[in-house]
Amino acid sequence: MSVVRELYVTTRELYEKVAQPLPDNEQPRDEYIESVDLFLQARDRQLKGLPPMEKWSEAERQLGEETVKMNRYIDSQLVNWKQVIREELHGSRQKRRHMGKYEQRSATASAYFFDSKN
Repeated sequence: MSVVRELYVTTRELYEKVAQPLPDNEQPRDEYIESVDLFLQARDRQLKGLPPMEKWSEAERQLGEETVKMNRYIDSQLVNWKQVIREELHGSRQKRRHMGKYEQRSATASAYFFDSKN
């Protein structure tokens, strides 16, 4: 199989993977992201081994065009995921800061009310 064909097949598998929604739970999400990363690493190796476009056959050129189209979608999905993850991290940081401030306030003596009965 030619390098262009291998790149097309890997890109197609990655395309199908990123077309699925990002899982909500932590464990499945980590596995999902790891599998996408493996596809990206495989594609990177294949891209480095591509021959110059002048040596491609007509069929390889068509596969290359399809690969570029799928790559645009893949890139947009990865950018969306990055934004979602960034927002989740920002929200968890804010929640942690807020809870830390709440715990600090409740630990001070001025936060307690003592009723003195003579």
